[in-house]
Amino acid sequence: MSVSYIKPHLRCLHSSAELLGHAVAERAVERAAGTADTAPPPGGPPLHVLVVHTGRSAELRWSAEGTARRERFLPGEALINPVGWAARPRWQDEVELLLLGIDPVWLEKLADEGGAPSRAVLVPRFHFSDPLLAMVVERLVAECSGPGPADTLYAQSLVQTAAASLLRLAGPDGAVPGRPGGLPPRALARVTDFVHAHLGRRITLAELAAVAGVSESHFVRLFKVSTGEPPHRYVLRRRLAHARRELLRTDRPITEIAAEAGFADQSHLTRMMRRYEGATPRVLRESGR
Repeated sequence: MSVSYIKPHLRCLHSSAELLGHAVAERAVERAAGTADTAPPPGGPPLHVLVVHTGRSAELRWSAEGTARRERFLPGEALINPVGWAARPRWQDEVELLLLGIDPVWLEKLADEGGAPSRAVLVPRFHFSDPLLAMVVERLVAECSGPGPADTLYAQSLVQTAAASLLRLAGPDGAVPGRPGGLPPRALARVTDFVHAHLGRRITLAELAAVAGVSESHFVRLFKVSTGEPPHRYVLRRRLAHARRELLRTDRPITEIAAEAGFADQSHLTRMMRRYEGATPRVLRESGR
């Protein structure tokens, strides 16, 4: 365990580190008030922070605008702590939390790209339920803390979804309207050509959005409208197709094929192929013969 980057007084169980670019996702433990090794910093966090309670029910006490408050949190219930907002939260019992910290400058840029009429302002919300948002954060943390390498594109897409939900909760000024239709045919062709040409390395959401000539905030939705699937699923499908073709047509080592297709190693390819193809690379090669 290590110290939480989002809230240094927490014990971090898993962290996305620098994988997400504009955000950090963590699974952490916060000790009961008065039992922690270190006290919360006097100022608020350096990021917008979404906290989802995952353990058994526990009472949280905090101060807001000079008023002391308390609520009992159930699993899945959440709170929003905007950047710089010091509410001095105190849990009655030790709790396990999922945290998503988002760069406020990036979130503001996201709102501007979406056509928000003014700056997106997150307000403190210290007890609310949003099943979709909680599920997105849970999947994000699970992806970043799994046994195998994280799918960067998938994780970044989840951050985009969470950020859009936070802007929705910010109110009318933070609403991000959608765009009709999908990507223009030429833009879509540039993206798919880029994916095919770079299967062997890590592909990021920022790269694909730049190739398409649109903002990251719109790319995921526009790509899905155009192809019927999110970018990370398309990239994975192309990687599996390339690996399957090489397995059936050549006698090259599986480790070499896995690296060329963009998988971390042979075991990573094996897990993905078993999940989506129903067979391991070795079985697929032998059955094809």
